[in-house]
Amino acid sequence: MDGDYADVERLAALKVKYGFLLVLDEAHATLVCGARGGGLAQARGRCADVDVHVGTLSKAIGAHGGFVACSREMKRFLVSRARGQMFSTALPAPVVAAALESLRVFADEPERRVKLWSNIDRFNAALATSPSVHMAPLTSPIGSLIIGESRDALAVSAALLRLGFHVPAIRPPTVPRGASRLRVALSAAHTDADIDALAQAIIHTVTTAIQPSPGAMNFLASKL
Repeated sequence: MDGDYADVERLAALKVKYGFLLVLDEAHATLVCGARGGGLAQARGRCADVDVHVGTLSKAIGAHGGFVACSREMKRFLVSRARGQMFSTALPAPVVAAALESLRVFADEPERRVKLWSNIDRFNAALATSPSVHMAPLTSPIGSLIIGESRDALAVSAALLRLGFHVPAIRPPTVPRGASRLRVALSAAHTDADIDALAQAIIHTVTTAIQPSPGAMNFLASKL
């Protein structure tokens, strides 16, 4: 929810100690992290420690469906035992073609990922200039601005939408009570002007609409 990362190194160490099966969700990291876009395990040099990599084709790849990357032995087990796979239908051919084309674009146009990380840095720098917005710096394309009460988060989200920015409010039970937040998601398609305008809109809206509650500030402090 907050765009933070699993501690893959610690999980790998625990796996060695206890011998469990390590499954890593790479949904948000695919084509974003790793030298070849392989995800967080690749970025951390821990691919060999992960037994099953699961991910989606609907985020950075921009298609539909998902994938499991694993050993041949694990594949045979999942194909014969995984009910979610056994009782589902194959992806439509156009969806598969779209996913393959996305992989080609990723390989041929590395500047897209460079732009994504540039947008993240630009957004962090823009918000850092405001003493009134207490948001942890983004370390991925996703970030959360803790607001506090659900009604306040909804009010700020609605105000931003009126300004042309879709920044959804995330409320309980998805997050703890008193820690409702705005969820920011950046992409390589955003221009510098988009990033600057979003940051200024957040600063203006949060400053004029509400101030984070004490409970939200305590929750934020635990995340920083």
